Amino acid sequence: MWQIEIAQAWEATAQPIATVVLAVTMVASAVSLAQSLSAQRKLLTTHRQLDLTPAHVQELRSRMRDATRMLAEERPTLRLAAVYELLAVADDWCRITRRSPRAERILLEHQRCLDLICGYLRANHRLERFVPGMSIEAGSEHDERIVREQMFVGVATHLNVWRHLGPFRIDLSGADLAGMKLQRSYFPGMVARGCVLTDADLSGSDLSSADLTDIVAANTRFTDANLSGARLVRCTATYASFNGADLSGAELTDAVLRGAQLIAATCDRTDLTGTDLRAAKLMRLDLSSAAWHTADLSGADLTGAQPKAVIDCATSAVPERKP
Repeated sequence: MWQIEIAQAWEATAQPIATVVLAVTMVASAVSLAQSLSAQRKLLTTHRQLDLTPAHVQELRSRMRDATRMLAEERPTLRLAAVYELLAVADDWCRITRRSPRAERILLEHQRCLDLICGYLRANHRLERFVPGMSIEAGSEHDERIVREQMFVGVATHLNVWRHLGPFRIDLSGADLAGMKLQRSYFPGMVARGCVLTDADLSGSDLSSADLTDIVAANTRFTDANLSGARLVRCTATYASFNGADLSGAELTDAVLRGAQLIAATCDRTDLTGTDLRAAKLMRLDLSSAAWHTADLSGADLTGAQPKAVIDCATSAVPERKP
């Protein structure tokens, strides 16, 4: 009897169960179809964007060529306009990168804009030798330095905005940036071997891991700058200010820092082998983990410096300051 009742119950419920299973299957199929259509729609949208990319590329390259020609103009206003146009083109390349599956290829185009700007800065065209302590009066060189300063600051701002797409290659080796106001610049990893930074102001700038080998930076302000991991080998930074700067892991082998100020700077694992620190102000400087034993500390002010042994290396002889 119980078998008969189960059979009758199954016959009574089989049809509703089949209906429910069919409904669930249809719903699942509908969801799968909707997802497939959505994926196809996104793919088609991407394809349409890629179809427009050649036109965008042609337009941006044309703008880049026009800006490059303007950089050769004699009028400084046109050269300044060229700077802003090149930076605008670089911004557009980065915007295209965000929606393109071929980001690496687009970023190569972006890098060309940066290479053009860096090449112009390295050329040092229209510049004469900078004389420390002498102001540059109105004239062609004054106008050119304004253009170059705006170019440098513009590139720093651009790199800061698009840092998530980087790192980018910045080579300013040999560029003349003397006397320029370049505070809070963003140039981590920059290559600037032999760059002239005399009387420049780089306070608060990010120059971490930068290659600043052989730079000339007399009277330059690196106050509160991030120079961690930077290479300052054989740099000449007499009477420069590194107050509060982060020099962790920096390499200053054979650097000339005579009369420089490094008050309360961070020198964790800093390499000061053979560094000329005569008459330097090294107050509250902790050199416990730094390589300072072969540095010349004659006449240096080591008030509050650590370790105690470093104070014994300083003598009372103070070299005469030379311009």
